[in-house]
Amino acid sequence: PHQVEGVAFLMGRRRAILADDMGLGKTRQAIVAVTHEEPQGPYLVVCPASVKRNWGREIGFVCPDPDVCIVGPGEMPGSEWKGWVIINYDLLKRHKEALTLFSWQAIVFDEAHYLKNHTSQRSRLGRSLVKECPGNPLVYCLTGTPMMNRPRDLFVLLQVVGHSMGRSFITYAKRYCDAFQNEYGWVTDGASNLEELALELQGVLLRRAKEDVLELPPKLRIWLDVDVPPNTAQKEP
Repeated sequence: PHQVEGVAFLMGRRRAILADDMGLGKTRQAIVAVTHEEPQGPYLVVCPASVKRNWGREIGFVCPDPDVCIVGPGEMPGSEWKGWVIINYDLLKRHKEALTLFSWQAIVFDEAHYLKNHTSQRSRLGRSLVKECPGNPLVYCLTGTPMMNRPRDLFVLLQVVGHSMGRSFITYAKRYCDAFQNEYGWVTDGASNLEELALELQGVLLRRAKEDVLELPPKLRIWLDVDVPPNTAQKEP
């Protein structure tokens, strides 16, 4: 039932943040919502390298005979591609120009807390990718990392999904990060007005904790293949 609710939440808005606890099925909820709202691709998934193969598997569970391109080791497909493209955050810079040639119907940022530093190159690339995309693609940010106790980490996600609170970092930080200035500049790692922030987020962010979701199925452990550079791989003694 919680996944049905999550899919309905995503389908009810073009841009949203799904912040369920790990293990509650954020990946599959996003795939179902994307393919229902935009039956024709192309679709872009940006995620950590360690979960790219899992995304490919999950897409296969939901979609019959999907076209899926996992970038790295594979190369970027041509802009005529209408299937799924899965790329990790560390490859965004290398393929930024090629990525802007697509008319993405949906962009999903998985483990979106990777974007939390609003001054980092990674967050700038993520924001510009959404901004430069023609049309009005679905944009979903998925994260299982609680951020409410450190509102600063939510700011970039609010920018990515186009929320009005993402317009000015200083304005946001003064209101919700208990920001103050010292001799070195602004200190923004606090928290303030959290009840108000939670109310403001209701229309764009959905979070369910495991203890709030009843009748969870038994835990299923799945081994994942991970691409590891040869110089970092180690053999067991």
